[in-house]
Amino acid sequence: MFGLSWRFLRESAAIAQGLRIKIYDDWRPELDEVLENLPEQDILPHELFRLLMKLPDRKQIIRVTERGKPVALAGVKSRGGLWEPVTHEIIPGVFFPVKEGYLSRVLPALGLHLHVDWWKWPDPPPTARWMQQVESFTDYGMRCSDDFEAHWRKSAKFFRTVRTARDRCRGFELKVNSANSTEWIIKNWGQKWHVAQAEGQRSFVTEQLIAAEYLQKRGLNYSLLLFDGDEPVAGSNMIIHRNEALGHINYRNPKYDWHGAMTRLNEMSFWWARDMGFDAMSVGGIQDYKRRWAPECGQYMKFAVCPDIVLLGDRVSRLTGTARRDW
Repeated sequence: MFGLSWRFLRESAAIAQGLRIKIYDDWRPELDEVLENLPEQDILPHELFRLLMKLPDRKQIIRVTERGKPVALAGVKSRGGLWEPVTHEIIPGVFFPVKEGYLSRVLPALGLHLHVDWWKWPDPPPTARWMQQVESFTDYGMRCSDDFEAHWRKSAKFFRTVRTARDRCRGFELKVNSANSTEWIIKNWGQKWHVAQAEGQRSFVTEQLIAAEYLQKRGLNYSLLLFDGDEPVAGSNMIIHRNEALGHINYRNPKYDWHGAMTRLNEMSFWWARDMGFDAMSVGGIQDYKRRWAPECGQYMKFAVCPDIVLLGDRVSRLTGTARRDW
């Protein structure tokens, strides 16, 4: 009974936006036809979205329609007790297939307390009262036409670190998209940061790996791996978005910390991005050390989508002491 009440509240959230929703727990053939009527982006082709949504995790697929016609096919996942778009921390600048101009209505129409990253979008996020817990972060990056070393030399201490890493890593070889390099980077990253597999869920690492390997075949993902002979030393997984190289996931072999292997790889990544003809190299944000590699190049945001109907449902839940089982 309570599950039906929550579903009613979610449907009410959609109606408040002039939309209707239908919720699926797994992929159905009818959703292929929905996808055909929605735009796709290079960074998230329909095939990749379908692959991610078919993984046996705790996910929901939400068809959103207006006057019977599809305007979005939202894919969300539960990770660590929070709902997120399936692309969260995996693919920049897109949440799921949605028609242009509808996202600001679709997000609250899902009727979920949804946590999102507004990362590498061309426009700022919509301003609405359903936006909660808004945080803003500085992004760091440089145009590939800029003078990299001129920025690094602004800190004499940092540039000495760069030069020391060059000397100590002399003879190491950079390989791009070598066999098993993507897996080596992402799986070791997951083990280092304890990206554990929740009970009954496929690991977040698996999602990262599927997306990276898929996009690599389309020239939108590269694995840069530094070798000492046959031994991997440090690696970085790069996403190509709007002709900009984005440093995404990296891992260093701790045996080579004395060599400054990750410092050397970071430096080589800038020169590689320039040689590849990309417009810019982005190192991301949050960690303060990134300002030494590149100047500020913009902002990105984190916020929660929390429509009024969700707040109402939470209050009812607290009053009745009943948990949300089907959210």
